[in-house]
Amino acid sequence: MLKLSISKKPLVHDEDGRPWYDTKKGIVESLKSLEGLTRLIGERHSAGYEREERLNEFFILGRYELDTCGNCLKAGGIIPKELLPDIPDILTGDEFWAYIREHNTDKDLMLSFSANGGDLPLPGLKCAHCDTPWEIQDCHDTVVWHTTEVFPLTEFVGKTLHDVKVSYGQRDNAVYMMQPDIIIRNDKYVDLSPKYPNPEYDWEKSIVKNERGWLGEKDGITDDYVIQAGDEGFFNVWEFFHHACNRAYLHQEKERQFRNIFEKAGFKDILMESLPNEYCSCDHCAPWFNVNTEFGTIKIGWRKRVINIDWSAAAETLKACGQLPEKNILSLFEDEGVTKGDAYIHAWGWEKAQEYLSRIYGLLAAAA
Repeated sequence: MLKLSISKKPLVHDEDGRPWYDTKKGIVESLKSLEGLTRLIGERHSAGYEREERLNEFFILGRYELDTCGNCLKAGGIIPKELLPDIPDILTGDEFWAYIREHNTDKDLMLSFSANGGDLPLPGLKCAHCDTPWEIQDCHDTVVWHTTEVFPLTEFVGKTLHDVKVSYGQRDNAVYMMQPDIIIRNDKYVDLSPKYPNPEYDWEKSIVKNERGWLGEKDGITDDYVIQAGDEGFFNVWEFFHHACNRAYLHQEKERQFRNIFEKAGFKDILMESLPNEYCSCDHCAPWFNVNTEFGTIKIGWRKRVINIDWSAAAETLKACGQLPEKNILSLFEDEGVTKGDAYIHAWGWEKAQEYLSRIYGLLAAAA
């Protein structure tokens, strides 16, 4: 939860007798390393949220605001450091806005700062793509991917859950955290007995006690729990990428995955050309691809939760060569209750996309 100040009275900047994390001198020292910045943010958060200290306001690195409540806010949209590369690394609130007014010619400039969202990498972490350690110089240049993963805990059999957490906590490719309600899974913990032996409502009749075999803290799973054979662990995983690395990663992964389903569908001599995503340009949306095949070009790419398959270019090529099948490609999908048009269809996932491509390949190959 973000803590906000509702006081209309401006806080007079005062450094006399203030703790190190609320003075220019202390913050300057903190900005020498990512470790220092991380400690600074943690100390100010504790001061504001736990001890309810009223803090001074600072703007640091031309990208972050340290507010009076203990929050670290990140600039969004227009970035002061990118607009004014020579902006000092630390300014008080008054100094920051005076600097912006003096050095910026756009008097209607609108700057915004919002909650950091956990996108500051921890010291010791590396970019998940290039394997480069994060430093103070590039800690702002992050794209964060949050996923959940289930890992077998075979190597920890006989050890404690605490040992598991320590081991995963030492990994440098991502942040791994377990959550209290779902920690350990094992087939032997599956319990298919009725959760409601005397059901009062119809919906209660089909519910069992533990269909998937997950246990959490409420079931007595503490750090002292000893890992058993067959145990699996549930983890929240946060990976940090440089923006350029994120684009490279998305390109490589999606090109590999799309090439794989085209080849499994039967297409040969595949050449792939990346395109900007035609649905969304955010950091988490991968590029689309023009896939050149022996029958012409098929455009493909993720459109939110579906894969868009567009064969309009291939149809035009085949028509120009007099090789367009008499049977309309769209007729292959009469039984599919999905979004579709004269020359495109949306597939719900990789398996369906491969199935649709196999149908298309079968028709085109038979007509060749």
